[in-house]
Amino acid sequence: MDANGNSEAQSGYGTGFFLKRGNGPWIEIDEVTQVPMAEQSADEYEVTHFKSPKKKKEWRTGLTDDGEGTLEINYIPGSETDTELRAARASGEVCAYETYLPAPENKWLKISGFLIVKSRGRGVPINDRMTQTVTVRFTGDDEEVVAATQRVIAP
Repeated sequence: MDANGNSEAQSGYGTGFFLKRGNGPWIEIDEVTQVPMAEQSADEYEVTHFKSPKKKKEWRTGLTDDGEGTLEINYIPGSETDTELRAARASGEVCAYETYLPAPENKWLKISGFLIVKSRGRGVPINDRMTQTVTVRFTGDDEEVVAATQRVIAP
């Protein structure tokens, strides 16, 4: 909120999502309509003992997990995006990803890390756009930094 109480909410317009399999090149996933974000949750474990204060259960945090997310795109059969997502799902390999979100002052928030493409679902309606839903599992840690520009993929 600004000093006058006005919202500073922004549209996600312009967001970019990039994927890299193994030693291959970075590719931009085309026609993205929804970008997955890691949920960043923590496991917990109980440490209650016979003399826990006031007979209350006690807990500690354990390992953290970034969970799963859903990438939604317009489905273009046979496109580079379709081919790469199909190959990433079939291989089961860990892929690097970067997403760039619009940030204040004409900058970008770059979020990067690793993921596994778990599944792909496609919808082909009679009177609407074809869509593809890609479920990803985030693995390892991610990084968030402010970037001046998005990654540029040469044609």
